[in-house]
Amino acid sequence: MKWWRMPDSRTIVFERNASSVTREVETLLADFMRSVRPERTLETGMGLATSTRCICQAHRDNHGRSRCHTAIDPMQESTFQSGGLANIERAGFKDLLRFYQAPSYEVLPELLSDGETFDFVFIDGNHRFDYALVDFFYISRLLAVGGHIAFDDLWIPAVRKVVSYVLKNAAYRIVEPPSRIKVSPGNRVLRTGRRILQNPLGRDWSLKLAPYNLLLLEKLSDHEGTWSEHRAF
Repeated sequence: MKWWRMPDSRTIVFERNASSVTREVETLLADFMRSVRPERTLETGMGLATSTRCICQAHRDNHGRSRCHTAIDPMQESTFQSGGLANIERAGFKDLLRFYQAPSYEVLPELLSDGETFDFVFIDGNHRFDYALVDFFYISRLLAVGGHIAFDDLWIPAVRKVVSYVLKNAAYRIVEPPSRIKVSPGNRVLRTGRRILQNPLGRDWSLKLAPYNLLLLEKLSDHEGTWSEHRAF
């Protein structure tokens, strides 16, 4: 599978508020990247490249090599009119990015077959449960032990369900971000209340109470367990 060609620099760059990646997530990502300094990174779902620019900037600050970040987004041209790629080119990060315009369920198996590995992955693609779980399935095999995964949009029930599965059935643990962002008591209550109302009987209470909509996980080992070790999530 070939990389998608960067668009003409005249491509329209969309306004910031069209992107779903918040300032909070940007800050958490930037601080994490500068603290942990992963060498090879990957993200599913690029959109207007808010998170992509944040990760690439950290790579540049960390003296990243060429094509050290990989992004996958099947809707870059059809939905975003290649605005994300244009933003990357305008920001001067074209040399840092390898981009695939195809579904992640097609690209990730190819990367795995090619023997690639990554140190940090940002999961922000299709937020349906089955798609997000398939993303994790392959990403976990691409991720080095000691590497990290960040799940965005924890406010979505399907995303919390996937994270709940991971925490109870895979060798991962929640890690605190390197810097704490102050969340006002009012916003904290609204976030928690919304998550509870979405699924009041769900088992994911630790995720309902999580302070941010981005969650960082560290891979502890490659151990997957047996069929008899499955835990309800």
